[in-house]
Amino acid sequence: MRKFLAILSSLLLFVFQLSAQNIQGTVVDEFTGKGIAFVSLGIIGTNLATITNENGEFVIKVESYPAKVRFSHVSYLLGETDLIQPNQSKLIIKLKPAITNLNEVIINANKAENLLKAALKKAKDNSSKQIYSNAFYRQLTSINDKPSKVYEMFYDLKWNTKAAKGWIVKQTRFAEDTEQSEFAIANQSFLTLIFSGVLLPEDEGKFINLQTLKEYEITIEKYIEQPNQDIAVITCKFKSPRRKLFYVNSTYYVGTKDFKIYRLENDIFNIPMDFPITIVKIPPFLKTVATFNGDGKEYPVLESISTKLTLSINYGKSLANINVNSLLTVFNVDENLKKQNYKSLDSKTQDQKTVQSVKYDVTFWKNNPIVKQTTLEDSFIKMMESKSAFGTMTNP
Repeated sequence: MRKFLAILSSLLLFVFQLSAQNIQGTVVDEFTGKGIAFVSLGIIGTNLATITNENGEFVIKVESYPAKVRFSHVSYLLGETDLIQPNQSKLIIKLKPAITNLNEVIINANKAENLLKAALKKAKDNSSKQIYSNAFYRQLTSINDKPSKVYEMFYDLKWNTKAAKGWIVKQTRFAEDTEQSEFAIANQSFLTLIFSGVLLPEDEGKFINLQTLKEYEITIEKYIEQPNQDIAVITCKFKSPRRKLFYVNSTYYVGTKDFKIYRLENDIFNIPMDFPITIVKIPPFLKTVATFNGDGKEYPVLESISTKLTLSINYGKSLANINVNSLLTVFNVDENLKKQNYKSLDSKTQDQKTVQSVKYDVTFWKNNPIVKQTTLEDSFIKMMESKSAFGTMTNP
C-alpha cells in the first residue's frame, strides 16, 4: 500500500508538472516574418494574459491542457492556436495584416476632427469608471547601446481613461552596472503612468483634447478593416511648435462605429525635466505607445504602455547617448483590488527609492513568466543574476 501511494504521489507530481508550463513564442507578420510588438494574447476561458515585447516575443503560463490561445492586434486579423500538450519548442504565430483603405480619407476631409471629437467625448463620459488591475513594469537604461541599469516592479494599479490614478508596489528589484557612468531618470515610471490614459492632460503644455482641437492639424491617415468595424488611424500635429514649448503630437486608433480608442501613440517634445548635466545635440524626447483591450468590456481598458526616452549629454570629453526604455503590462483586471489604499502618483515619485522600499524576494522572481524580456534585457538581467546583483542592489 505504501509503495502504491508513493507511485501515486510521483504520478500526481508528474501530472501537475505537465499541467502547468511556461510557453514561449514569437508573433510575426505572415508576409514579412518580422516580429509584431504589443500583440495581446490570452488563454481563452481564463484570466491569463500578456502582450508581446518589441521583438514580438512572449511567455505565458498555461495551467492545463488542452488550451486555446487568442492573439489580437489592431492592425492584424485575429489569430488563435490550440495547445494540445506541453511543448518545449518555441511557437511561431503568424498573423495576417488587416487590409487598409485610403479612399475615404481623400473623399471626406472633415471626418477626422468629427470622429476624434466623438471618441474623446466618449472617453470622457467613461472617465468616472475606475479599473483595478495587477501590472508589471520594467525600465532599462542604456548608455551608448550598453545596458547600465534595470528596474522591475509588480504593483496593483488604479486607472481610468484619464490616466493611472494610484498604485501599490508589491514586489521590486533593481541592479546597475557601476563600471559605467552614473545616469538615472528619477521618475520615468511617473512619466509612463500619466500617459497611460486616452485623455491627455489639459493644464500643462499643448496636448490634443476637446479644448485644443483647432490648434492641431487632424488627419485620417488610413482605415484598418477589421471584421466588426473599420479602425481609423488619426494623426494630430500641433500647428505652432516652438523651441522649449512642451507639446505632444498624437496618433489615435478609433473604432468608426463604436467611437472607442484602442491604441494611442504620443511623440512628446521639450519635456519639462531638470538635468544636472548640460544636454547637447539631442534634447529630451519621449515616445509612448499605449494599447487598450476592449474584449467584453464597456470601454477599452489599459493593457500596456511603452515609453522611450532619448537624449544626448556631455560626459567628460565625450558624448553619451542615453536611452531609457520602459514597458508596463497589465496582466489581470480584478475589481476586488479596489478595497486597498492606493498611493497617488506625482512628479516627486522616485523610482529607485520606490524599488528599495520593498525587500527583494529572490524566490518570487525566479522563473517569473509574466513578461518576456527582449534579447538586450535578457542578457543584462542574466548577467546581473549571475553576480547576485539584485540581492545586493548593485553588482559586486
